[in-house]
Amino acid sequence: MFSIQFNNKEDLNFFYQSFLKNKSEHIQIERKSLQLDFIFPGMKKGDFLTDIYKHLKKFIMEKKRMEWCQEILENDFFYTDTDEQIQIIEMVYSIMEGKRKDLPFEIDHASLEEQLDQALLEVIRSSHILSIDALITFRLRFYIEKLSSYLEIAIDEYKMEQDYQSFIFYLRNFLAERSAQMKCIYLVNEDGFQFYDEHKNKIKRSDLDKRIDRKLLSEHPVYVDSVTIAPLISIAPEIIYLYTDQPENGIIQTLKNIFEEKLIILSLQAFSYDQREK
Repeated sequence: MFSIQFNNKEDLNFFYQSFLKNKSEHIQIERKSLQLDFIFPGMKKGDFLTDIYKHLKKFIMEKKRMEWCQEILENDFFYTDTDEQIQIIEMVYSIMEGKRKDLPFEIDHASLEEQLDQALLEVIRSSHILSIDALITFRLRFYIEKLSSYLEIAIDEYKMEQDYQSFIFYLRNFLAERSAQMKCIYLVNEDGFQFYDEHKNKIKRSDLDKRIDRKLLSEHPVYVDSVTIAPLISIAPEIIYLYTDQPENGIIQTLKNIFEEKLIILSLQAFSYDQREK
């Protein structure tokens, strides 16, 4: 027999329901107030412990990890708003899964996963009674501490994202209040950004600089790119044809967020070489 002791009925119910959905027909479960007893006659102990490990890992990853993140955010970083917590936690998960390629450093989450697996397997194999409280307190403290450091990174990313969204909102409003100075602009992304007017004549940089509304640069000197964003918003064209082979480039994504349907992205090859020499 193998037993798991829980701290509360909510945790017990989560594990119990999860185990019932995928349990082997050879395993019997007896449910007590805060304990589950597993009996596995005719089943190899190694196979049974593998099942227990899988469900315990699911319990940690799907239920306890979220709770730990919320507790850390509230108690250590004073984020009490549920919506903010969820956004930050989603960012943590994306960082842990290696989906955030824009971080200035590398996260070795695979090593952390290996440590977690090892801790779970060791405690399952070492005794026929598993206390969830003892597991968390003595075996998984390293994991919770690492979560805290990841949350700190995610909070910084969240703040930057909030600043960026406020910046985009400001620029959209600024753009909405301006009258179009040109019907369209052709923007070629090759060795920087080259501007062409509606007749596909190249616009000199000195002429672009003269068109920039200085209010943009004075109010947001850090964020506003004076080479590309400031001239485009100041000219406020009805439509922008952007030719590029790097559509995922950061500044191009910013242009998409600002100009939305006014920005049409085409391949660099679509802009003829003859036109570039005008």
